[in-house]
Amino acid sequence: MSSFFDSPEFHGMAAGGKISHDPGMGDRMMRELAPFLKAEGVDIDDPNAAFTEAEFHAAMEKAQGEYNRRLFNPVGAHRGLALGALRSFSLAFADGDIKRAEAVVTSLPSDPEDFKPSVAQVTGAAMGLVDEWFTDDVHGPKLGGVMAPKWSAKKSRAVARDILALAHKGRVVDSLDRLINNNSGRPVLEGAMLAVAAAVVRLTKRDKVSAEQVVDELMPLDGYPEPVAGTYGSTGHVNHDVQEAQDGPAAAQELPEWLGGSSAEATAQANPNADRRGVDERMDEVEKTVYEMPLYQRFRDWLAETYDDVDEDSEVFDIAHLLFCIAVSSRADIDEPEGIDDLLDVLESFAVDGQEEAEKTDGESPSTVIFLDSLEALDNYLRFRMDTDESPERWNSARARAEAASMRTDPLPSALMAAVEANALSEEQLAQPLSDNRLVSGVAGILEWIGDSRQVTGTGRVKRADIAEAAGQFGINAVGVASNARYEDGVNYARSADEVPVLEAMWAVMQSAEIIEITGTKVRPAGAADQWRSGEVSADTALPVIGAFIYERLLDVVNLVPGEDFAAPAITIAQRLIEIITPDAAPERPELDIDEERAERLSALLADELQELAELGLLRVDGETFSVEPVYRRIVAGAGLMLLAGPRE
Repeated sequence: MSSFFDSPEFHGMAAGGKISHDPGMGDRMMRELAPFLKAEGVDIDDPNAAFTEAEFHAAMEKAQGEYNRRLFNPVGAHRGLALGALRSFSLAFADGDIKRAEAVVTSLPSDPEDFKPSVAQVTGAAMGLVDEWFTDDVHGPKLGGVMAPKWSAKKSRAVARDILALAHKGRVVDSLDRLINNNSGRPVLEGAMLAVAAAVVRLTKRDKVSAEQVVDELMPLDGYPEPVAGTYGSTGHVNHDVQEAQDGPAAAQELPEWLGGSSAEATAQANPNADRRGVDERMDEVEKTVYEMPLYQRFRDWLAETYDDVDEDSEVFDIAHLLFCIAVSSRADIDEPEGIDDLLDVLESFAVDGQEEAEKTDGESPSTVIFLDSLEALDNYLRFRMDTDESPERWNSARARAEAASMRTDPLPSALMAAVEANALSEEQLAQPLSDNRLVSGVAGILEWIGDSRQVTGTGRVKRADIAEAAGQFGINAVGVASNARYEDGVNYARSADEVPVLEAMWAVMQSAEIIEITGTKVRPAGAADQWRSGEVSADTALPVIGAFIYERLLDVVNLVPGEDFAAPAITIAQRLIEIITPDAAPERPELDIDEERAERLSALLADELQELAELGLLRVDGETFSVEPVYRRIVAGAGLMLLAGPRE
C-alpha cells in the first residue's frame, strides 16, 4: 500500500516548501505518528483519504503532542526503570561522584529497551517529579533558592536553572516543548536530572537525613512491575531531538587549577590531547594575554579616573585583574554583553563551591572570596561599559543579570527570589479585580477628593487643613494641628502630612505610578488615573503599586534607625519577611554588627510597621504570628529584595 509520502498531495506541499521529507527519518517518524493521526481523522496509509493541507497540519500538531506525551511519560515497568536511573544519578551526585553520575546519563538509550528506560522517559519522569516536589506543601518550602549544581556541560546547567525556576510554579512539564526546541534533547535530559539531584541534596541537608532516605521517600520503587524481556523490539526509530548531543561550543571550559577550577588530572582525563604544561606556566600565559588586551588597559584607565584616591596596588585593580584572568581562562567574550552570561556561569560555580565548603568548615572559603571579589569587579566593568560604550543601553540587561547572580548565591536574597518565583499569579488571577483592599479604594477616594485639581503645599504635600479628609480615604484617623504633634486615643495629630506615614507613602507612590501629578502648588489626576477611579482595579495593575507602598514603609523603618549603617537594618527586615512568607524555608539568621540600642529600636519600629500592614489587610496576624495572604506574597518578597539592593541613590 502506498503511503502519504508517495501521494501528489505530499509532493505538492514539499514543492511549495511547506514540508521537507527525509525518506529515512520521516517514514520512521510517520509510522510512529500514524495511529495518532488516524485518531484525529487523517489516515496517511489510505491513498483515497481526503483531507486538506490545513486539516493535515492540525491533525499533525495534535498527534505530535499526544506522541510526545506518551514518549516522555513512562508507565509500568519503565516508570520504575526511569525512577531507578534518577535514584542512581541523585545518589552519585550526593556522594560527590560525578563520574558515576555521568555514567548513568551515558547509559541511557535513545529508544526504550527491555531493561533500560529511554532518554525521553527519564526526562519526562524527572520533570514530573520536580513539578510535584516544588509545589508540594511539605517539600516546596524547603526547596526555595535551590541552585543548579555544577556540571561539565554549561548548556545543561543553564537548562537546570530554567527548570528550577519553572518548578516553583509547577510548569516544567508544560514547558517541555519549549525546552526541547530551544536546547535540544541532551541538555534537557541532563538539566532535568540535575534539578532532581539538586532537590535531593537540598532535602538531605535540610532534613539532616541520608540521601538514601530522601530518594526512598521521593522516588519509591514499590509497586512497579518487573521489566519483561521482549517488551521492546528494535523499531529503528530514533528521536533525533532527544539524541542530539551537545557539541564543543556548548561545553563548559575547564578553569585552570590556579583559579580554583577542576584538577589537572580530571582535565587530562577529559581531554588526553590537552596541553600538559605546569600550572605556573599556564598562569603566566593567561596573565600575559590579559596585560596585552586593549580592553583591559581601557578598563584600568577608567578605574584610575573613577577611583582617584587609589594607587596601582589597590584592591580595586587586583580584583579587576582577577576578573579578566577568569574571563580569558574560561573563554568568555566579555567584549560583548552576551559574553557576560558565560562569565556569570563560571563565577556561579565558585559560589556553589563556596557553599559546599562552608558547610564543611567554619569561615569564608577561598571560592566564596573569588566569587564576591569577581562580582564587585564585574559591577565596575559593567559601569565602565555603560559609561564608555556608544550604545550603553546594550549593557543594561547584563548588569541586571549580574545583580541577580549576586542575590541567587546568598541565602537570604536567594530565599526571597525563590518566594518571588514561587508565588507568581496566573494570567487569570492577574486579570481579576483586587477587591477589599484599603489602598486600592483609598486611591479611588483620593482621586474623587482631588477632582480636576486641588491646592497642595509648596513642597507638594497635602495641606494641613486637608490631612483629616485625605488620610480618611485610606481609613487613617489623622488630624492636622499647628503644634503638639502626638498619637492619642487612636488619633494621629500631625503638623504636616509627612507625619502621617500611610498617607505620605501612598502620596509618593501615586506620583511615581502616574496616578497623580504635582504642578506648582496643585495636584491633578495623571495619565493612569482613569483605571483607578472606580476602585475596580485588576491585580496586575494594583499589586506593583501596593508593593511599592510596602517598600516605602519598610524603607522608612530603616531610615528611622539611628546610625549610618543601612545594611544591618535592611537585612534584619528582609530576614523577618522571609520568615513570615515561608517560615520553613527561611535561612538561618545572620550575625550582624548592630549594637543593642539600635537593635531594640529597629525591633520596635518593625513590630509597629508589621502591625500597620496587618491593619491594612496586607498581612494576617494570629497572636504574635504573622503570615501573608497568597496574593501578596510575591510583592512582600520583592520589597525585601529591594531593601537588600541598598539605599536609593
